[in-house]
Amino acid sequence: MENSDVKENHLKKIRIELGLTITALSRLANVSTKVISQTERMLMDPTQVTKSKIVNGLNEAVPNKERKIEYSEVFFHDNR
Repeated sequence: MENSDVKENHLKKIRIELGLTITALSRLANVSTKVISQTERMLMDPTQVTKSKIVNGLNEAVPNKERKIEYSEVFFHDNR
């Protein structure tokens, strides 16, 4: 059930680097676990609003706010 319109992303890689579970990111981003899981597996391409919420959630988990995760790091194929 692969959707050829869905673009590759680095969501799973960054989430794991931050030590987050899908559930933890879901809470931080206020996005369902299903959306995060399907986005990571490239089964769906969420709206830019949802992607921005996910990036904001990732940034909430950055220890001591030592760096800012940019939208383009996660969703590098988007023309935003």
